[in-house]
Amino acid sequence: MIPNLEFLRMEQADADMILQSQNSSSLFTKMTFIGFNCYDTEDARFPYWFLENVHTLESLTVEWSCFKKIFQDKGEISERTHAHIKNLTFNELPKLQHICEEGSQIDPVLDFLEYLRVQSCSSLTNLMPSSVTLNHLTKLEIIKCDGLKYLITTPTARSLDKLTVLEIKDCNSLEEIMTGVGNVDIAFTSLQILKLECLPRLIKFCSSKCFMKFPLLEKVIVGECPRMKIFSIGNTSTPILQKVKIAENDSEWLWKGNLNDTIYNMFEDKVCLIYHFISCVTMS
Repeated sequence: MIPNLEFLRMEQADADMILQSQNSSSLFTKMTFIGFNCYDTEDARFPYWFLENVHTLESLTVEWSCFKKIFQDKGEISERTHAHIKNLTFNELPKLQHICEEGSQIDPVLDFLEYLRVQSCSSLTNLMPSSVTLNHLTKLEIIKCDGLKYLITTPTARSLDKLTVLEIKDCNSLEEIMTGVGNVDIAFTSLQILKLECLPRLIKFCSSKCFMKFPLLEKVIVGECPRMKIFSIGNTSTPILQKVKIAENDSEWLWKGNLNDTIYNMFEDKVCLIYHFISCVTMS
């Protein structure tokens, strides 16, 4: 039965038992999904063996664990065949500091990544090193990651040719989405949906003078981002965008000719509403 398994979730004791068995690799010839959870010891280390030996693996979920790092740096690029992960989910990893570290030899595990969801990883200070490229990523979701001050750098942004959906929500320290050098062109050529919600410290999408192109962007939601006065310092091209929504479940859409003016108008409306509320309270 075991060699026919395609879906498996396991805790630390289960994984340790498998690793101690003989000919472990032969047990996973058809495995496409593995989930790790409840690695709750202080010295918990991600069982990287599975990524090197389960060659059919496409989806990986890591939850409720004390890992500080996921992808390890062995100092040299391994000649072994790695899994080609397409779907990667991290959830409730409060001690996670690095998905992979800056300057490390990045393993080919991420080369085929299409979907990435990171939720409730409060110690994570950056999503990926600037050396990482995500050429196949189509959907990125970041939720409740309070250690992040920015999401990606300009080199990583330039690799996101296939990204169609970007959702960021409930990240209390996030100040900008993209950071890095200015005076460069950044083209999110496939992005169609952008959602920025409940980001109390977000100031801009990008604070550098980059010329950003969003040729297919058609749905933008900016909700509960009280410090966001404009979208970006540099010029932004959104040829088919005609409206911005202030909340997913809200029926109101706004548009003032371009994205920067629309965001500014939303900010001014918030200021006027707050001023009106204070005046009413004072008069009463």
